Amino acid sequence: MAMVDMKQIHGLEDVTGLLTRPDELRQRAVEQGCLFFRGLLDPGSVLEVRRQVLGVCRDHGWLADESDLMDGVANPGIRVGESGIPSWQAFYDDVQRIRDFHALALDPSMIGMLEALFGETVLAHSRNICRLVFPDMNAHSTPPHQDNYFIGGSDETWTAWIPLGDCPEELGGLAVNRGSHRRGMLETTEGVGPGGRQVYVEDDSTWVGGDYECGDVIILHSLTIHQGRDNVTSDRLRISTDYRYQPRSHPVREDSLQPHMNWLTWDEIYEQWDEEDPVKYYWKGWDLDVVTREPR
Repeated sequence: MAMVDMKQIHGLEDVTGLLTRPDELRQRAVEQGCLFFRGLLDPGSVLEVRRQVLGVCRDHGWLADESDLMDGVANPGIRVGESGIPSWQAFYDDVQRIRDFHALALDPSMIGMLEALFGETVLAHSRNICRLVFPDMNAHSTPPHQDNYFIGGSDETWTAWIPLGDCPEELGGLAVNRGSHRRGMLETTEGVGPGGRQVYVEDDSTWVGGDYECGDVIILHSLTIHQGRDNVTSDRLRISTDYRYQPRSHPVREDSLQPHMNWLTWDEIYEQWDEEDPVKYYWKGWDLDVVTREPR
């Protein structure tokens, strides 16, 4: 099992009210390394992305026959974990071509919230990630890790985790080791699950998590430890997105502006989009401090 046991897990605390008090918002971010916003996004926009991702699942035969598309009922004869195998890559390439999946990262409510946090203009990384977890696939829950290991660039990069639909505890969701960013960059070792890397977590660590509703957003500092919780339902898929953001004046590593997994080029992703779509290459005209990834 990729997920580690959590002896102390507390409920999610909505800080939406602090958006009008940015100094307090930033102080809470410094203290806790994570911020939860109940209903930040329009559920209709989130559900539209869910509909399109589940449409790809259906096209690949991953949904139960004659089930309602939006219920996300897994085909009982199929279990596919995130990997480089051909069936996963074919699915993931089709998801990366979904225009609304990328547009959701640029939602004005998201950008406005992050401008309040950063106190300046925002750079949304274009390397957008979709997570899909089958039931009975506990080895494919994301292990405890820090995103900074994978992102580099600015230490003030934050990840937004967004469930594509309601995500009760039994479906899994994200658990965050509150305040762990204050420990700095930790040693990363080989792990089981997406990303294949993990960090050590102390037994008495304090975690936050719980039920998420469609439209909810939780963001976390790149040094904050977090993990995916196991999907313990009998038949439902869990679908979520990871979007990453930083102050635009900070350095950004070049691979954060490339497609996730690099199985497709941007031209291939954009091939069927409108020629003048503003989501295409939105970052190209900005004066960014792009740095090269250091070899490990």
